[in-house]
Amino acid sequence: MSNAPHRDQILIVEDEEIIRASLRKLLERHDYQVSDAVSIKAAADSFDFNNFALVISDLRLPGQLGTDLIEMVDPVPVLIMTSYASLRSAVDTMRQGAVDYISKPFDHDEMLLSVRRILSASKHRAIAAKTMGDIALLGCSEAIKKVTRVIPKVAASDLPILIHGETGSGKSALAMAIHRGRKSTRKAFISINCAGLKETELVNQLEGCKPSATIFLKNIAELALPLQPLLLRAMQTSQCRFICSSDQDLEKLCQANLFRKDLYYEIDVISIPMPTLRQRSADIPTIAQAILGHFDDASSGLTPEATEALANYQWPGNLRQLKNCLQQAVIMASPEEPIDAELIGFAEQPSTSEEIPRAVSTRSQEQSTAQNYDAPAGLSLADYFTRFVLENQENMSETDLAKKLGISRKSLWERRHKLGISRKKTDESLGD
Repeated sequence: MSNAPHRDQILIVEDEEIIRASLRKLLERHDYQVSDAVSIKAAADSFDFNNFALVISDLRLPGQLGTDLIEMVDPVPVLIMTSYASLRSAVDTMRQGAVDYISKPFDHDEMLLSVRRILSASKHRAIAAKTMGDIALLGCSEAIKKVTRVIPKVAASDLPILIHGETGSGKSALAMAIHRGRKSTRKAFISINCAGLKETELVNQLEGCKPSATIFLKNIAELALPLQPLLLRAMQTSQCRFICSSDQDLEKLCQANLFRKDLYYEIDVISIPMPTLRQRSADIPTIAQAILGHFDDASSGLTPEATEALANYQWPGNLRQLKNCLQQAVIMASPEEPIDAELIGFAEQPSTSEEIPRAVSTRSQEQSTAQNYDAPAGLSLADYFTRFVLENQENMSETDLAKKLGISRKSLWERRHKLGISRKKTDESLGD
């Protein structure tokens, strides 16, 4: 799979051919990918606005104002050009939501500076996403855009929504995004995990919800059969909005009499599939950088080879596994150095563990010690490193330990120091 750096796509909407052609040449000369249109209608008929990182539009267009684009292309930023330069029109344009304002004839350096600033700010907003939920919806792949386009359409609806997809794909993030949607009128967000839920717990949570709440029922397929009629009655009488998620095929469960058909029909009014990470591999570089930004001891990013290794992996554990893998790579990496491909390489067969991803280097049959290490489920990545070193350092040299972990001896020493793992004196007699 090729993962060449993505060139930012820019749309120009300008009815004057000379200006349109001049601006296009300027941007293409600086390696931007450019499309253009002579009017808003022509742009809407020809392009999907979600494909663009920036729209540059003339203020006065045939039949419409360029500022009409601001709401149409949201959240894509809009840069407005006009030959009617004045403080008043600049203020009015910015009030309507334009990200910047340039007067014509424009200076080439000023235009390029503005474009770079806008695109850089947009990328930093993505990288600075505050929660893993925000990160789960990042990206420009068609798979995730199909999902994000739906959010504003269903945000204001009171109809039940079923989100289905694999474990770790971001179903909870999508539910929260719908609740927080600009057109949503819901205030509280109540999350209920149906796995192992008891009747008293379900009753208490449903009765305590205000009519203005969104109730998110995670793992709805795990809801015990005796509790399903109770939930069905609540959904039919409550004024709350219900969103459910499942990583199982509810229709097949109904056929096997493991899930009530009437409840299934009640919750499956609006159905939204959440794509797997392997279905949106083009988003992995953006997501990975955003995840790294959440780690206090993050290195200076990823090498191009490391990014390609991440994009080519199948990720059976989806976003959750990617997060764990990157956190482990950060622990193993040398401080202030980029994470390289060796540190996050994978064997040809993908890992099936979601708690602890396959160890950081590509493993061969000879690396049996690290492969066969039986780490307890849920063990933190720092503890995994510590336990592996402590349990193997008496019969392995520092060179062998580093090799098994896929890191340099220098990195092993630095991680020992950081985690407080003393080195055994016997190590010197093992051929170091």
